[in-house]
Formats: sequence, C-alpha cells, structure tokens
Amino acid sequence: MTSERSALRNRIEWMGLHAALAPLRVMPTRWLAPSMTALSRLGCALAVGRRRQAVQLVRDRLGLPEREARRVVRASFETMLLNLVDSTILERRLQAGTPLAELVQVEGGEHLRAALASGRGVLLCTAHFGAWEALGLVMHGLFEPAWAVVRDLDNPLLEPVATGHRMRYTRGGISKDGGGLKLARALRAGQSVIALIDQNAGSSGVILDFLGAPSSHHMVAGHFAVRQGALALPVYLSRLPGKPAYRLVIEAPVEPTPGLDEAAAAVDVTRRISASLAARVRADPGQWLWLHDRWRHAQRELRRQARAAAGEPVADGRTAVATAQGTNGT
Repeated sequence: MTSERSALRNRIEWMGLHAALAPLRVMPTRWLAPSMTALSRLGCALAVGRRRQAVQLVRDRLGLPEREARRVVRASFETMLLNLVDSTILERRLQAGTPLAELVQVEGGEHLRAALASGRGVLLCTAHFGAWEALGLVMHGLFEPAWAVVRDLDNPLLEPVATGHRMRYTRGGISKDGGGLKLARALRAGQSVIALIDQNAGSSGVILDFLGAPSSHHMVAGHFAVRQGALALPVYLSRLPGKPAYRLVIEAPVEPTPGLDEAAAAVDVTRRISASLAARVRADPGQWLWLHDRWRHAQRELRRQARAAAGEPVADGRTAVATAQGTNGT
C-alpha cells in the first residue's frame, strides 16, 4: 500500500510540475517576475505555519521588530519563487541579443580568474541567497562551466527534469550523498564546483555560530581546502533592486590558516565561509531563504549533550555532532 501511495504521489507531483511550467514557457518575459511575485504573496499568506516560523527566526537572529521581520519573510518567499524564472529571463534576454555582461555586474572576478588559472580546483561556496539557480548559467557565460553539488530528488519522475536543467549550463550534477569521489576527481582536474553550503548539516556537520546561534555546518569546503588544496571562494548572485539585473560577488579564496592541524584548519575554513554568508544575510536579509530552519539540529544536539553531561539518560548518540571549541559565539 505504501509503494502504491508513493507512486501516486510521485505522479501527481510530476503532473503538477508540468502544469506549473507550461504557462511559464509561453508567458512574455516581462510578466515572469511579476507573476512569481504575486504567487509568492499568495504562498506567504497560505503557508501560515512556515511563515510564522520564519518570522520568529528573523526576529531571533537579526533582532528585528515584528513588522520588519514580516517584510523580510515576504521578500524571502519572493526570492524562492523568482528562482523558478531567473534562468529563463536571462536566457530570453540573451536570445534577444543582450550580452550577459550587461545583465550581470561582476565584483571580484579577478579572484575567480586567478583561482581557475591555478589549476588547484575551485569550490564556489554559495547559498540559497539571491538568484542561486541561475549561477550555473552565469558561470557558463562569463567564466567556464562548473559542476553542481545537488541533492537527489525524492521523486524519481522529477529527476529527468532536474537533470536536464543541470546539464544545460553545468558540467553535470554531483550527488550530495555519496558523490565525494566524483567531487574529488573534478577538483583534482582543476575544475570548478558549485556547492550550496547553507543548509542544516545535521549529524554530519560541525556546530559553529551562524547569526548569533549554534548551527550545524557542512564541512565539504573545509575538508577539500585542507586535504586537497582546493580553493574555496564565497560566491553570491543577488538581484539588483528595481531592475531585471543581477550582481555576482566573488570573494577572495578562504585558505587554511598555517599552523593549525588538519581538523582545526578544516573547521576554521568552514567558520570563515559561514561568517561571509552571515555578513551577506545581515546586509540584505530578504534575499536569503529563511524558510529553512538551519539551527534546529544544533539546538537539539546541544541539549542532548547537556543532559549527558548532567548524567541524565539520553539517546544512543547517533545524532552526535563535532562541536568546535570556542566558536559558538560571535
């Protein structure tokens, strides 16, 4: 019964996706962004529980009053929906003859050009910030095609759609789960890889501060920077206000600090990349995806550790996370 229900759900989701994409294929370009903005307002109104959670996160992490926090969350819903059409808007404007260099302002391009020329392999450490879905297209058009670290979809019927999208402007996808060898090979070949590193890493991450509270961080950039000598560059593709244009910000590589052992150096690289993202979010919070609670696992784990230290009975430790000493404060 479970497999039958799963197959039915997969089919319904597949039909829903194609029904949603069909109007976008024929909709005039000038309508795409306003349509997503309108849908985001509707989604924000209907997703009551998710909206309230996100508002509370904004208030807790940024110290904003209720009214301003709600504005940030509305903008976050809009950011999420606009990612469905950013690539399409860019594609159409390119087809109409507008050069990509006129659509995307680049800051720090010299950092990426030098990294690519080094032959060391480049990890483009980005986040669910701004127009993250269009980063592959921008990299392809302005620099070179990059691999993309991706999460395999739960619905196998949707995988061909996602794969086709990834292959259009990237070298391909590297699975987030079990794709370490493929990632290592790409970096050893001196290629670039896009990795979204801002989600809750769960029990596989390291607990570090993010926006003033403990959060479980992915260690992929730190590990490969230390063990393989890859260059980890924080990269952000944001939208410019009031116009259909974008800004690509590329920061200098975050390299391991000399004198630290391998484990400490990997954590330090991870911490510095996290600090870069935190600064971006504080500067423009509406362009980050607040709908994902990246702090929840760390809070549970630290409570579990506190109970264990007090001698209270706890779970069997399967959710243990390495905690970096002295890094849980700003």
